[in-house]
Amino acid sequence: MATVEISLHGRITSGPDEDNPAWTLRCSTCGATPAHTIRGDLGDETVPVTLTCVNGHEVPTPDWLDARELLFTIAMRAE
Repeated sequence: MATVEISLHGRITSGPDEDNPAWTLRCSTCGATPAHTIRGDLGDETVPVTLTCVNGHEVPTPDWLDARELLFTIAMRAE
């Protein structure tokens, strides 16, 4: 497959309480929560999946977020 870059609009959340800030993806540099960009390769698992915030900062992937699964799900929905 190919490397993809997809813009995500809105907050990325998980967990039983989606309003809980502990379960919201947040940029550790500027605190941004909406509008992230995810990049990765759908077929090559050796290529890391990366996230950047709306301001272009690299966002570390929290333990509760499987970035590769998110990339695949978003890519399938985008088709």
